[in-house]
Amino acid sequence: MKELPRYWATPEDFATLFQYFWHRDLPIDLKSTGARRIDWTIHIGIIIRNIGDLMGVVVRFERGGRKDAILRSVAGDEIAVEWEWEGIDGNELGKLRSHKAWCRYDEHKLKFGVLITYVGQALLENTIAKAAEKWKGADWPMVLILIVSEKTRTLTTGRAFTNLQMHLIDQNGQHRVLRDVPAMPWNVDCTRWQYQL
Repeated sequence: MKELPRYWATPEDFATLFQYFWHRDLPIDLKSTGARRIDWTIHIGIIIRNIGDLMGVVVRFERGGRKDAILRSVAGDEIAVEWEWEGIDGNELGKLRSHKAWCRYDEHKLKFGVLITYVGQALLENTIAKAAEKWKGADWPMVLILIVSEKTRTLTTGRAFTNLQMHLIDQNGQHRVLRDVPAMPWNVDCTRWQYQL
């Protein structure tokens, strides 16, 4: 029975690729008044497609209310992804936990799930704690990607993104930070984005 190597397509790989693709082709710049919610949704879809491409797996997007995306190898489903504009209080965590992986072989299960959501700075710690508590007893770990924001009247979404935080939550509800970086590329010191203003 063949399957993806254990060291291939890890949560750390996913977090690294997500960070770089998030900053690339961002649907906003310093002069615009912001992007709409659909622009951010499409941006995340493009990120997921690019990650799948670099990992050598195919991406299947949502059909009939299931996961927003599945990254699938020849052996079967490897990574289930959900993204939500309004935090973790919807049914996305439940959908990730209850995913029935398509597989070519017996005993194949997801490597991990991914939840991408937007959260206000004031709710950040509570959101992480709530997600960790809800994830206890899951069959696989989860990468929680939080796009942290502050309220603003100057952007069309009413949100100014400040940080991009990624946490790995295990089946016991324990979590560790994988990344915490500026959400806007021009705020990353010494990058070409910062100097193209």
